[in-house]
Amino acid sequence: MVYLRGALLLIVSLCSYAAHTLKGTLEPFQYDFYVFSFDAPPTLALNSEFGDADLFVTQSTSNPSFNDFDLQSCKTGLDTIKIPDTFTSPVRVAVFASRAYMNTSYILQVSSDFSDEKRLDRDARSSGSWSWFEVLKLIFEIIFEILM
Repeated sequence: MVYLRGALLLIVSLCSYAAHTLKGTLEPFQYDFYVFSFDAPPTLALNSEFGDADLFVTQSTSNPSFNDFDLQSCKTGLDTIKIPDTFTSPVRVAVFASRAYMNTSYILQVSSDFSDEKRLDRDARSSGSWSWFEVLKLIFEIIFEILM
């Protein structure tokens, strides 16, 4: 994990039909930033457990925000974004906490296929079985790809 401007920047790589579940807690007006590398365009599902989190995606800027984004979902409750086939890997994602709540807790699920809920749940549970070496190797590959 790398900290960027006080916000969490997490780089995740997605293979076809992979699922990842990420959790976070934010104070009002704070962001968590993620970079997703993928083989097949993923679908993002953001569920606010408490408070109200909004979702912003970009492939054109370094950090998306509520003023600078390519795609957004700003609903109360479940926010979803299907990354279009025209987007190239990687994409950058921001989760933003609304000012209406003192704290916002969220779960961000990222999957290349939400049609099979059982596979989504199974993949999310097994995502923690990677070795540290595999995770570090993946992070360095993504950083190298971004820098080149």
